[in-house]
Amino acid sequence: MENAQVTRVSLALDEPLSRKLDEMVRSAGYSNRSEFVRDMIREQLVSRSWGDGATEVLGTVTLIYNHHQRELCAKLTEIQHDSHVRILAATHVHLSHELCAEMIMTVGAPEAVRELYLALRRPRGILHAALSMSSAGGELQ
Repeated sequence: MENAQVTRVSLALDEPLSRKLDEMVRSAGYSNRSEFVRDMIREQLVSRSWGDGATEVLGTVTLIYNHHQRELCAKLTEIQHDSHVRILAATHVHLSHELCAEMIMTVGAPEAVRELYLALRRPRGILHAALSMSSAGGELQ
């Protein structure tokens, strides 16, 4: 955001809540309340945008699986090809002789990203799956 105009906002908080805010600012490693509150507002903007379904999200699906499971790799590839989200990148990492991790970065509608995640976690041999969703950036500017 170049040349963004700054608007000062004043908040009235009771003392216990103000102390809790200061504790959260410190524990999160922020140097001041303003930056912390700006990030909280951005998080809310992103969360609200997921609910309306009209915006795109950046999603990362992380899978831990046993690659010796019969047909699993082919099934994971098929699920990704059939998905209604764009697959931006996939990274495959060997954790041990049997275990692999795969991180799949996607862009799409929030519900489509969730559907992909749910489909990827179902096959036999998937030991753990996690979804992280973030903004594709548009509503944060």
